[in-house]
Amino acid sequence: MHLQKMDKNKHDSFKVSELIYEADAETFDFFFGNQRNASEKLGKLVGVGDNNLGYQQIYVVTNDDHEIVGVMVYCAGDKMGNIHELKVLFANFNLMDSLRFIMVEILDSLFLSSLEEDDFYYAIIAVDENARGQGIGSFILEEGIKLARKKGCRRAVLDVDIKNEGALRLYERFGFRKFKEKSLSFFGWEKGAFNMEYIL
Repeated sequence: MHLQKMDKNKHDSFKVSELIYEADAETFDFFFGNQRNASEKLGKLVGVGDNNLGYQQIYVVTNDDHEIVGVMVYCAGDKMGNIHELKVLFANFNLMDSLRFIMVEILDSLFLSSLEEDDFYYAIIAVDENARGQGIGSFILEEGIKLARKKGCRRAVLDVDIKNEGALRLYERFGFRKFKEKSLSFFGWEKGAFNMEYIL
């Protein structure tokens, strides 16, 4: 396995976007209708860059055949500001799709960790369904911790869906601990996340 910064001229933005989609399929389906539509829109965000899902914020994991089998979307004290994000959205999408992405961002903000400037944030860790069980998730965590230390971060932070027991077990085995739980239920609809940290 190899972890490398995404190169938009070398790595397939659509494959990366499919993995990003899988990290929160339920939310993306709600706003964009289906995987294909959501992945196409996400792929555009990845490719244009200069946003929180842009290629500059992404590392890809490739196997020996150079196939993308995992992604890590991160930020380390360099999260884009809201105004910048809005400019990127409205410059690249129609009004309705821009508003859909804004709603995803608002919904996420209800559950995601509050970050400090010296935090390393795993925004998304995703592994290709056909490559699970090969230690890729642990590999991404390990490489992220190395990167966080190089950047002088104080802690690594991630969020995990309350229902995602497999990911929660992985993060706890790795040494992450829960520091907050956030949940919301509305007319039978429920969503929740554990905010987790690893002190460096």
